[in-house]
Amino acid sequence: MLDYDLVLKHNELYLVGEHRGDRQGERATGLYVRDTRFLDCWQLRLNDAPLALLEARVLGPDRAVVVGANELLAPNTAGIDEPVLPQTISVEQQVQLGVDLRVRIAVGNASGRHLPLTLSLELGADFRDMFDIRGFPHPRRDGSYLEPELLERNLRFGYTDRSGATTTLLVAFSQPPERVVDTAARALRGSVRTPQLPGLDIAVKAPRPPEPPHATARFPMTLAPGERWELLVTLTPMPVGGPPLSVTDAAERRGHDLEIARISTDNPDADRALDRAAGDLAMLETSFPDGRLIAAGIPWFVAPFGRDSLIVSLQTLHLAPGRAVETLRLLARLQGARVDPFREEEPGKILHEMRYGELARQGEIPHTPYYGSVDATPLFVMLFAETVRWTGDATFYRELLPNVERALAWIETWGDRDGDGLVEYATRVANGTHILHQGWKDSADSLNTPAGAPVFGDIALVEVQGYVYAAYRWLAEVAALHSDAAWAGRLAERAERVRSIVEERFWLPEEGFYAQALDSEKRPVAAIASNPGHLLYCGLPSPERARQVAERLRQPDLDSGWGVRTLASGMATYNPMSYHNGSVWPHDNSLIAAGLGRYGETEGLQRIASAIVTVAERLSDCRLPELYCGFPRDESIAADAPIRYPVSCSPQAWAAGALPLLIRALLGLDVDPQRQRVLVSPALPAWLDRVDIDGLQAFGRVCDLHVEREGDAYRIESAGPVEVTAAGHRFGATR
Repeated sequence: MLDYDLVLKHNELYLVGEHRGDRQGERATGLYVRDTRFLDCWQLRLNDAPLALLEARVLGPDRAVVVGANELLAPNTAGIDEPVLPQTISVEQQVQLGVDLRVRIAVGNASGRHLPLTLSLELGADFRDMFDIRGFPHPRRDGSYLEPELLERNLRFGYTDRSGATTTLLVAFSQPPERVVDTAARALRGSVRTPQLPGLDIAVKAPRPPEPPHATARFPMTLAPGERWELLVTLTPMPVGGPPLSVTDAAERRGHDLEIARISTDNPDADRALDRAAGDLAMLETSFPDGRLIAAGIPWFVAPFGRDSLIVSLQTLHLAPGRAVETLRLLARLQGARVDPFREEEPGKILHEMRYGELARQGEIPHTPYYGSVDATPLFVMLFAETVRWTGDATFYRELLPNVERALAWIETWGDRDGDGLVEYATRVANGTHILHQGWKDSADSLNTPAGAPVFGDIALVEVQGYVYAAYRWLAEVAALHSDAAWAGRLAERAERVRSIVEERFWLPEEGFYAQALDSEKRPVAAIASNPGHLLYCGLPSPERARQVAERLRQPDLDSGWGVRTLASGMATYNPMSYHNGSVWPHDNSLIAAGLGRYGETEGLQRIASAIVTVAERLSDCRLPELYCGFPRDESIAADAPIRYPVSCSPQAWAAGALPLLIRALLGLDVDPQRQRVLVSPALPAWLDRVDIDGLQAFGRVCDLHVEREGDAYRIESAGPVEVTAAGHRFGATR
């Protein structure tokens, strides 16, 4: 099960079965909940011989089947007097995630003769923290493993950390094993055989070593020809804080479940990619102890996030406004309230990341929560304004307005470190736990001069200023809708002040583009990167400069053919295989494309949308990865497809959110909150003639939208209580 390419998730509980590693070479393989790996080894053998894989197939977000068969079994003293040919004994594992992991194992005999067999199952539970697995530096682990216990048909593993908190894994067998052997301890030097509970044969060493225990359960059987033997193994993790919730229980606790609109088109390839994206977003929807939002990605980031969850909610607001509401509520609940340098918390600041594992509980990492991002706070205000525009929910507006006011206060005080009207972050010494660069390109080497010199100090990223502009400008519209004209006027003035500063200080006339950032001396970091494309999404540039930005984005040093690169190929630090210095990120491209559409640059919008959809089409699972390499597209290569980045999350939330946002941009889909109607201004590419959205939600009502090309025009129809109107502008262009 853990040796094969499986990724399954049910609310907080998830399983990663593929051998994969991060940049420290660690394997993520295992069963997880709340940042703790409860199972790191699951190994089936037949008569002590490994199985050959026939098929490993994912049947749904939380279901899979793995079918294996025997290799050649030689005659032995266990009763096999003649060789057993390969693929005459099948071993099927039906895997189901819920609040626990259930694996139904079936052994079938197709050999034509009676066979004495022994199925052995080796289990290991290391209870390691996700940050430990990823290689983050921390003091030596000083907890202790509990002796495995066999109580009737239940095998229990446990680990107690230095605070006394205990995590356990209970393994229940539907029929008792003949015996269970502690295989890890038996290999230790100086181990001695000691009696244990009935049915448990353990080799131990006193005191118990720090290595996690492995136990092997053995099940003998004799199968007649055609006979089938079954065993149900149920693995129940018990994390600190109580058992994980099922999806149903989580919905009942909230009193509702999310309603999600569905997109369909006349293009089968696009539909497969959209269905995959919808499934991935549903899979990543998670009820954490602090509330519900979309987790950022599997395996490394199944946790509450600020930036990622906010951007996904913006990407999918037209399909799931309820998702945005719940995201905002969770982040408001954990909004910064005091000054804590270790966690980088400040009053009004929105969190970056929340963790629940051992290292967080012990205070060895700052993620309780950690506030080390400069953009989550303006993104919080942006999403709030858009959600209120889209839903028309005055009660929600009043509910979160105090949190929004505190977020604005952070932008204007703590965020603006030198009082110049821009939001900056301070780089700090990289220590493995705190983030050096605190925008979405948060790797340590993501900001450099065109010549390749790294940039440190107080940094003002260009896209962050765009988010601040949009926070003010979009909120001004919402304030006016709620009869606060004076505040709306002040917000609009602040937005224009930010716009003026960005246009003056970030613009590079010789490039017809914006600088990636300003350094601590307020000099432009003139690297040509994808960041300025986010200004288009925010509506900051003047129409003339937006046209120049659109022209620059389509140049081959930025446009790989598979999407816009994070860094132009002419820069000294360009590397198409890097994380942020030449790779291509679908979410980055979706925001850029939506921004191009906002300014009526439909050719650029269609070019990026076509590239991203083609990427999904050409990958075997139709799943957009978190990122992929920025090598140029070459259609002369058969079955040309982008090169995968080796350790990107899959599924990953804002990659899955890219396609819904691209469809929205191609439809020119927006709302008119004053008249409470939906606006559509289509600009569909040649490969797309029809788009339907079933269950579109706006202003607390639901309708179905149908858009179809008819010659040089479009037929726009709707069914439901929401008025839909063909608009004469691109979405958001009226702001």
